[in-house]
Amino acid sequence: MAVGMAATGLIATGPGEAQARDGHWYGAIAISLETGNASVVVDYPTVASARRAAIRKCGAYDCDWAVTMDNSCGAAAQNPYTRRWGYSYAPTRARAERLAKSKAGGGRTIVWGCTTRPRY
Repeated sequence: MAVGMAATGLIATGPGEAQARDGHWYGAIAISLETGNASVVVDYPTVASARRAAIRKCGAYDCDWAVTMDNSCGAAAQNPYTRRWGYSYAPTRARAERLAKSKAGGGRTIVWGCTTRPRY
């Protein structure tokens, strides 16, 4: 499990509630467009539990999930000039961050996270 945040006040959480089914671990990123709050959670057993946890951890009334990850990485970026957000998921942190920044029209990564990969 790996999570990161580029700014203070952002929240991350550790392993989820129970062991994942069929080797799938899920994560999610939630964003508040009003406040700029963001959160990332990883290693949850279901998509729904990851989304709920991310929204809960985001901490603003308008938080909603932006990205869901399935045995992968996710990132959210924001362009500081336009305030435009970009979100993405990919097999690696670097690719997820690159895609999110591209969708934001430039800027910086605000949050990123990678789930635990299955061990077969």
